[in-house]
Amino acid sequence: MVLSAVAPARVASAVAPPSAGALLLDAYAAQHHGTPSPQSIQSVAVHLLVLHGVFSRELPADSALWIRRQATRRKGVYSWLTPPPVDAALSLRHCFPGQGVDHPAEIPGYVVSVYEAWRSLHREQLETWYRAHVDT
Repeated sequence: MVLSAVAPARVASAVAPPSAGALLLDAYAAQHHGTPSPQSIQSVAVHLLVLHGVFSRELPADSALWIRRQATRRKGVYSWLTPPPVDAALSLRHCFPGQGVDHPAEIPGYVVSVYEAWRSLHREQLETWYRAHVDT
């Protein structure tokens, strides 16, 4: 699992409270993608677009709601993205000591690890969707 693509300073500013909760939701939802269906496809796409906007486009984390609204204006425009392997990112349990985790992670590390796992597989698609459905 590589977390180097997102600058540490960007992570600190993007995932500082109270924005950590909003981005935690996006990371968790993307990581729990379900099976291919119109609802799960749109859900994963929108949550990944929020993370993409914050980490790759460097928007403030408080733009998450605006990104979600932009990304959900049209239904049926996204396609299924093959999820990363389960071990490609931290899981939420890594944020809690005593859950069978030797070295607990902070929530920002969890959020970034989920985004990076998806981004490593689908960077071009996320950018294309962002331009088409958020920037417009």
